[in-house]
Amino acid sequence: MSPPAPSLYARLLGPDWERLPVRVRQLHGEGLARGHFTIQRGTGPLAALVGWVCRFPPAGERVPTRLAVRREGAGQRWERAFGAHALATRQEVWRGERLVEWHGPVACVFRLCPEATGMRYEQVGAWLRLGPWRLPLPRLLAPRVEAWVTDAPEGMRVRVRIGAALVGALLVYEGQVQPEEAA
Repeated sequence: MSPPAPSLYARLLGPDWERLPVRVRQLHGEGLARGHFTIQRGTGPLAALVGWVCRFPPAGERVPTRLAVRREGAGQRWERAFGAHALATRQEVWRGERLVEWHGPVACVFRLCPEATGMRYEQVGAWLRLGPWRLPLPRLLAPRVEAWVTDAPEGMRVRVRIGAALVGALLVYEGQVQPEEAA
């Protein structure tokens, strides 16, 4: 029997994968984590409309959070539960060296930047899928995502900020999660 294929992140990071902290590898390979996040939503009517269309979770403090990362073909499905609110995305390799994350018809492309205590996601593009076409979004219309995961004594610290040039801040969620064994 052959060993399982490397995870999406192991393929993208190559030798840098093994240099990441164990808990960061554990979750990004395929895993579960639980913790609590603070969630902030953008203000203003346009930010509220975009948040509603994108089905972003409501704002809250110490919101019980569950992350589940599962292999799905050559990619991964990321399922986030903020309290009773679910938010799922699909991640896969883009052009052999980047990570693309799909949320409905919108894709954000990232360069993964390993760091001593974790990893930073550097966004390098955004796309809109219309049927068979994938159209690059200009900066003015594209979502802008900043994300970090850092190993900490209590688990992993996560921070994600989503905004857009025309709207400003749309969603910020941050907190700590602890990886757990899959059931």
